[in-house]
Amino acid sequence: MKKLKIKKLFMKEFQPIPQSEIANLAKKGELGLYLTKTAEGLTPPSHEPITISNIHLVEKKLGLNLPFQTSFGRFAELVRFFPIITFKTVDGQEITGVGEAPPLPYPWYDGESDGLTRVTLNEYLIPRIRANSQREITSILDFREMSGINGIVRNYMAKCGVEGAYWDALGKLVGRPVYRLWSNEEKYSVEAGTSVGSFNLEDALRRVKTAVETGISRVKVKIKPGFDVMLVAAIREKYPDLKLQVDANAAYDLYNPDHVSALQALDQFNLLMIEQPLANDDRYYHYQLSEQLNTPICLDESIENVRHAIEAIEMWARAGILNRLIINIKPPRVGGFWEAVKIAKVCEAVGVPTWCGGMIESAVGKTANIHFSTLTTLPGDHVSQGKPYFQEDVGETPRYHNGVIDIPQEPGWGLKKVNILKS
Repeated sequence: MKKLKIKKLFMKEFQPIPQSEIANLAKKGELGLYLTKTAEGLTPPSHEPITISNIHLVEKKLGLNLPFQTSFGRFAELVRFFPIITFKTVDGQEITGVGEAPPLPYPWYDGESDGLTRVTLNEYLIPRIRANSQREITSILDFREMSGINGIVRNYMAKCGVEGAYWDALGKLVGRPVYRLWSNEEKYSVEAGTSVGSFNLEDALRRVKTAVETGISRVKVKIKPGFDVMLVAAIREKYPDLKLQVDANAAYDLYNPDHVSALQALDQFNLLMIEQPLANDDRYYHYQLSEQLNTPICLDESIENVRHAIEAIEMWARAGILNRLIINIKPPRVGGFWEAVKIAKVCEAVGVPTWCGGMIESAVGKTANIHFSTLTTLPGDHVSQGKPYFQEDVGETPRYHNGVIDIPQEPGWGLKKVNILKS
């Protein structure tokens, strides 16, 4: 297959801003403007024009091997949506890309559910793409405009699924793995961890034990008021050196003294971070809480775009506690990989650690997240405990070994044994 010509590859790397300069910009109230210009200065790969010749949607209900529980709900199966788009070059070559939209069953996490994602894809995004299929696309910016992604408020999971198909196809057309479209650095693996979702102490400890015994290098456990200090103390007693972090999924209240005391008590356990303890649309109260803790706060649901990330960075920097901020970047939570890339680059510029969380994706979404994880600095959620996530997946996930997971080097996402492309 003749490779598509790339006019410009995204290869811009940022030198970290010295901490003294960050403090000076924050003091003058100019850090937000500086970082906004940094984000605006990022340009995606540009290429010869392509159009769209076909798009269809595959929907799969996948049963979990281990039911997953958070502070807001428990689920044993998930619906996954796979937009499959065929692109055509000016000389008539066609290549197909696939993405994944991974909502939860109910609007517990970011307001989306599988029903809402289904409607957004079938009634808005896919008809818009079909109507504009002959419009020329020369970058992700063109694709996001013609597909209607830019015009839809929220509905991030659906938008990410559609955008993912573009990146997969573009990588195949130019003969590069997707992560090499975002960075010039060649990598072969990324460190990866697991997320334990159980509010039964015995079951949670069993899952942590399985994770440790299988060589997983970092473990995250779900917590909620009344099931926090006890759990972490029990894990630390057995595994004092384990890379450990906790995720509260917005279960705590800054103005509840018992909640704050419990979060402060977690400082003694040398945790990597406390993820999203407060409301899922909040950044300001998280910043106030961070002033009362030594353990870094990680923002998850609070960050829906690069603007939110910049806002958080500016608040923490003004208080002189930027070292207590971490950001979890989930491409499906921010509406696609290009927005996720911008967040990662802004955080890189100021030295804020980042990692790629998961939404319990299938092999398609998990592989895409592994590509994105090449831009982050901490282990992501890409590994299950003992058994695969799903009883029957739609493809083969990259190999996990010795605490790291392989990055596919084949063009596009580099998916293997994917059965949905023939659906």
